[in-house]
Amino acid sequence: MLAPSDDASGSWNIGRAVPILLGLGALLRLWQYAGNPSLWMDELALANNLVTRPLALLLGTPLADGQVAPPGFLIVSRALVVAFGSSEYALRLFPLLCSLASLPLFARVATRVLRPPAAVLAVALFALSPGIAIYAAEGKQYASDVLVTLALTELTLWWLAAPSARRGLALAAGGGIAVLFSQPAVFVLGGLGVALALGVAREERRKLLGPMAFWATASVLTVVLARARMSSGLTEYMHWFWREGFLPWPVKSLEDALWPPRALAAVFGLGLGYPWPWAYLALATCGLVWLLRRARRVALLLAAPIALTLIAAVAQAYPFQLRLVLFLVPGFLLLVAEGAGLFAERAGRLAGGVPGRALVGLVLLVVAAPIGLSLLWRPPVWHLDEVRPVFAELQQRREPGDAVYAYYPSWQAVRYYGPRYGLGLDAVDLGACHPKDLHDYLHELDRYRGRRVWFLATFTAARLGERQAMLAYLEAIGVRRATIEGPPTNRPGAISSREPVESRLRTAAYLYDLTDPSRLGSTAADRQVLPPAVQSRGIPRCVYGPVIPQVPTVATLGAAL
Repeated sequence: MLAPSDDASGSWNIGRAVPILLGLGALLRLWQYAGNPSLWMDELALANNLVTRPLALLLGTPLADGQVAPPGFLIVSRALVVAFGSSEYALRLFPLLCSLASLPLFARVATRVLRPPAAVLAVALFALSPGIAIYAAEGKQYASDVLVTLALTELTLWWLAAPSARRGLALAAGGGIAVLFSQPAVFVLGGLGVALALGVAREERRKLLGPMAFWATASVLTVVLARARMSSGLTEYMHWFWREGFLPWPVKSLEDALWPPRALAAVFGLGLGYPWPWAYLALATCGLVWLLRRARRVALLLAAPIALTLIAAVAQAYPFQLRLVLFLVPGFLLLVAEGAGLFAERAGRLAGGVPGRALVGLVLLVVAAPIGLSLLWRPPVWHLDEVRPVFAELQQRREPGDAVYAYYPSWQAVRYYGPRYGLGLDAVDLGACHPKDLHDYLHELDRYRGRRVWFLATFTAARLGERQAMLAYLEAIGVRRATIEGPPTNRPGAISSREPVESRLRTAAYLYDLTDPSRLGSTAADRQVLPPAVQSRGIPRCVYGPVIPQVPTVATLGAAL
């Protein structure tokens, strides 16, 4: 038996609670999908590949715009685009279906390995957490990563229930399919393989030789093919971009040495947007210790993929951060529920009878309450970078003769959304990327001296400080006549409290009148003092590292005139 079910709270009836929670979770995901938030930068980059490239090119060459995605995800997503067009709904349909399918699958795993009160709590956390539901409407592969992890876990539990050659064949096939749809599935397969090797008897271990060999082969091929589709420059940039997801090396301080537990706690904090992330990590740790005592194989199956991914981050091979480890969240939540269930049951035994059962429910409610309160405080629709209202108002307020300059990271939004509002690449001056001399950004703005110009910038890459430097220069040489700002992000866990203020910007357009001679003569691009955020940014790269948009820019347009 995988997980004993004899406990003081066995009288709990989860037959009604779980379907209700699953229904609420499905409604939450459909609400987010129907709300149709604007695509943000990474979605826009992947969408460009899916919309403009035939399937053979998607699978046979590196993706454009610094993107990486598994072949199965590309195949299904491209088919949906061909069938339903290039709208946000079509681009996000496969993630929605994956997110919806994950709900009953998670409930199946939870009720299989946890006792009734803990299983209800786990399903509630998974179904109602905004930090999970939001990926039902994101045109990336993170929702399918979660589904693949749950499917592999359920498949492994199914094999453990009655090991046989037929089930072993299904286990092998499931692993082969998994790596086609999820790149981090290699960590799940590796972790499950280690767990099985440590947790089954010698006789069962022999039956696993074939499936494990197939898993290992599929995983190696997946890693090799994924690496082949990334240039060395892009790999280097991604390592810098996700630098907080790796163990600082060399380790120079106690804070560096304590990076692993901080990374684990960040899954609940910055990742899921939970309050008191260390409390949830403590519950997960207690849950793991208790589960090792009562159901060792289950504990290994849940913990080993987490441990292997963390080891990869320590080895600088894969970042343990945010959405890149969303596939591990089901395991984390199951361990949290196990830990909370343990405390609830012991408290219930001490009270006994009806008061005891009420106390069990109260403890579990306290653990789940912050998630419910966050939904009431900040319900869907969640967005990161809402660009459409800014584009619409800009088009309405722009006068004949007004120039529109777009800060270069905005080019993804201009390419996808611009044509809808008469602001396509042919109507906008797209700035260039200047990774070496940052005063070159100011030289670009000098082209508009003597006229009015709209400065357009999306939320993306605000932390680089370039946007702040450009706005400071425009304030010095001109007068702001109009301001259009989109709503700030309300995405759970999107912004860390440790991030500088300039990282918390939103899409905006500012109209500057650059016709006052006295202001124009007050400073020049080469004399302008750059803000400290720009001076100390520490990396001479653009928002996509070595990836430069192959579209007209102010620099190329100026050279052609």
